[in-house]
This record gives sequence, C-alpha cells and structure tokens, in this order.
Amino acid sequence: MDDLLAEIRAERRAESASKARRERIKGLLVQVRLDNPGLKVADLEEKIGRFYDRATISRITYPAIEAARQQES
Repeated sequence: MDDLLAEIRAERRAESASKARRERIKGLLVQVRLDNPGLKVADLEEKIGRFYDRATISRITYPAIEAARQQES
C-alpha cells in the first residue's frame, strides 16, 4: 500500500508540474509572437516541433496580439 500511495503522490506532483509548464509555454508563445510580428504561425509550429498545431497556437496567441494592436491604435 505504501508503494501505491507514494506513486500516486509522485504522479500528482508530476501532473501539477506539467500543468504549470504548459501554462508557461503558452505565455512564452504569446511573448514570442508579440516580439516577432513577422513570425507566421506555421513557422512557429515548425520551430516548436509541432508541440501545438497551428490552430492551437492561434487560439492561444490571437487574443494577446489583437489586444496589442488595439493599444497601438
């Protein structure tokens, strides 16, 4: 039983760390898009090894890019 409970605790820690890492990745995607306005979603998809597909990258980054464009206006 101790081994089972230890593995479950370890998995929960790993899952929590994975969620945090994915949120960090999403934030970095937004930052990269904002810092490199000429970078196309397809190019970014290729550079990150298709970790996220184009549609997902767009959904993650589009709101921040639109907000930045509106601030410029």
